[in-house]
Amino acid sequence: MSFHPGALKSAATILSRTIRPRPPVRVSEWVAQNIVLVDGPDAGALWSPRGAPYLVEVLDCLGDAHPCNLVSVRKSQQTGASIAALAWALYIADREPANVLYAVPGIEAYRDLNSGKLHPLIEAMQRRSGVRLIRPQVSRSGDGSKTDEKVFVRGGRLWLANAHSVMDLSSKTARKGIKDELSKWQPIPGAQDPEDLFFGRFTAFRGSGEWKILEISTPEYDTGDPLGEKPGHCRIDRSFKRSDQRFWHIACPECGTVQYQRFERFRVDEASPHRSRYICEGCQHEISEAERRLALQPEAGAQWIATSAGPDRHPGFHIDAFCSLMMSYEAIAEDWLKARGSEIGLKGFTNLVLGLPFAFRGDAPDHEKLLARRESHLVQGHVPHDALIITAHADVQMRGVWLEIVAWTPDRRSYLVDAQYLGGDTDTHTAKVFERLRRETIDREFPDAFGRMRRLDAFGIDAGYRQHVVASFVRANQTMHPDTGADVVFALKGEDGWGRPPLGLPKLIDIDLGGNRKIRQGAKLWTVGTWPLKSSLYTQLSKERVNTNFADIPAGYCHFPGWADEEYFKQLTAEHLVDVMVRGVPTGKRWARLREDNHFLDCRVGNLALFEHLTTGASPEQWAALARRRGLPDEALRQDLFTTAAVGGAGSAPPIEKTTQANSPRLADDWLGGRGDRWFNRQD
Repeated sequence: MSFHPGALKSAATILSRTIRPRPPVRVSEWVAQNIVLVDGPDAGALWSPRGAPYLVEVLDCLGDAHPCNLVSVRKSQQTGASIAALAWALYIADREPANVLYAVPGIEAYRDLNSGKLHPLIEAMQRRSGVRLIRPQVSRSGDGSKTDEKVFVRGGRLWLANAHSVMDLSSKTARKGIKDELSKWQPIPGAQDPEDLFFGRFTAFRGSGEWKILEISTPEYDTGDPLGEKPGHCRIDRSFKRSDQRFWHIACPECGTVQYQRFERFRVDEASPHRSRYICEGCQHEISEAERRLALQPEAGAQWIATSAGPDRHPGFHIDAFCSLMMSYEAIAEDWLKARGSEIGLKGFTNLVLGLPFAFRGDAPDHEKLLARRESHLVQGHVPHDALIITAHADVQMRGVWLEIVAWTPDRRSYLVDAQYLGGDTDTHTAKVFERLRRETIDREFPDAFGRMRRLDAFGIDAGYRQHVVASFVRANQTMHPDTGADVVFALKGEDGWGRPPLGLPKLIDIDLGGNRKIRQGAKLWTVGTWPLKSSLYTQLSKERVNTNFADIPAGYCHFPGWADEEYFKQLTAEHLVDVMVRGVPTGKRWARLREDNHFLDCRVGNLALFEHLTTGASPEQWAALARRRGLPDEALRQDLFTTAAVGGAGSAPPIEKTTQANSPRLADDWLGGRGDRWFNRQD
């Protein structure tokens, strides 16, 4: 038998092409040739290292050619760094087939990863290249991909896992892994730490050293441990401190000094944020935004420099807004100006802009110091001259309601306007105590320093004790804000835990009226992130006046009137932070009571949540427009709304002396344990 020489040549050519190894390619080169951006201003275009030059070295550390086993990325938002994890997973599918475990914290993050990020990226890449790397999700043979498992055509698979699920982190053997948003991973009750469970999936490759893991996350909480080893410390920060700690350095365009940018040397121009500059540590040159953007490119001298040498240190990268081409000096300055007056705002700025962990304050302020700094000129029930927002919060208990009303300024200072205890049974929303509660809040008018009458902008009621009663009251007494048309009355429920927003998204709840009577989805229930708010409040309470000049009062300062009683301040400072102990080892922080009664602390937290909800993101122009709607006179509008300069001139007292002291509302009973009637009306 003989073969045609042409057929032999064709067969040999096909065989050689099949068995010949493809030429090696760096991960960054492959990403630039294959990954199509699916969102942002460059959606539809290939990823380019010009847009994120700092990611090239990060990506190349992930290839098999690099000897490391672990890569850590401590990052801020708006840096484009998240693409590194997703792109690496697809690179593995094409160039280095292996089993990959990709874990995220929580089921919502899991769903968002699959449908909102990974699937669109796969579809865009395969559509552009015409090459299918992932088997279709529907397969007759049963070997196709699933929602939680992407099967690679060239071999291997990608498992998507919930880091808070023991089952998702079990019964898998992986050689490569991604720990996404690592800082938000929480201990699993009754099980090992999720990081230990995750690493257990790589046991088969630990002997040969062929495993590789990418850790990437925005940071969360700083325990104050400089080494990051204390239990409960931010996970990504701990890993970064164990790494060689690389920072993206730029060369000063004036003197050539190589440095990485730190917020301490950033000069914010409050009047014109776009004029903000970075001060060179070598020659004190004020680096502009235009100069920064050029300096961030490698051809201008930008480079990663490791700042911590030593054995067993893996590659670790810090990526923040200063090295991001998606951000600017102006944007950083604007974010700082919005965040500086609030502990919650400062945490967000530290985590999401600077890419650093944040340490909350947890020491309870001394209630006696707060009592001693009361301001006798403040009148109960009156709105001070510089306050534009009024909120109220009620804490409903079995035999009465605790109520606090607070007025707020644009620079986040607060004034206690009223504080009461309304006695009476609270078993139904039509009880007399709720009638009085409406009179003291929804129906009430508050005189301001200019002779005008003001009403509440928001009123929250704690639904944690009598949820159906509170929901019924809110449904029956809801009113719309005349300026915005939004709800004024909120049913609120506090949620413990860190990382929660001041006011979450509402959910519709049923109202149980008893006797098989129920109103389906009859009211909205809003969740309050109480733990971060308490830390924010304690930071504000700790702020002090440096002198008697009214213009020098710090942003976020809390003003208290002379009529407030010692009991009010005891309740306001009734909790502190303590260690969470697991088998005798501290693993985190939680709030615990110092005193039994903490009603006014709960009220102030609720008021702070409402203020954050109403004002987050408000610009100076919006505050000025609000001041005009509130009828402030021209002389007040000419003042900077974000300073404490009084209308009568710097250093003058607020113009409220022309009013007379209002009678304090009387307590309906002696529920305060012998303190008697009118306990808030003590004058010093």
